[in-house]
Amino acid sequence: MKGVGVAPIAHAVMLRILIRLLGLILLAGGFIALIVDGTRSLAGGRLLVTTLDRAATDLFPAALKVLQTAVEQGLAPFVWDPLLATLMMAPVSVAFGGLGALFIVLSHKRQAHLGFMEP
Repeated sequence: MKGVGVAPIAHAVMLRILIRLLGLILLAGGFIALIVDGTRSLAGGRLLVTTLDRAATDLFPAALKVLQTAVEQGLAPFVWDPLLATLMMAPVSVAFGGLGALFIVLSHKRQAHLGFMEP
């Protein structure tokens, strides 16, 4: 059987590349959100930050209500109100940038440790 052991390695490499690409896209989105917030802040004369809640409400108004209802009924009401509501107050630039950086770090292949050998 030719190439039996190659497929799992190829899938792992493709998955790592996909996660890294998603991380780079999220990181770029975080920088774009930072530039938009900075421009709005300079034009407004005060600090203006777009939160995840505001962005989700502006982009998908009905979907956010459906998500809230699904989480409250499917999981538990306390999951939405203190936990997810607090996370939704995070700035878009911080959330996207942090998640993108996390994906990029997770997509790196671990290096073999060279050096000292234990007896």
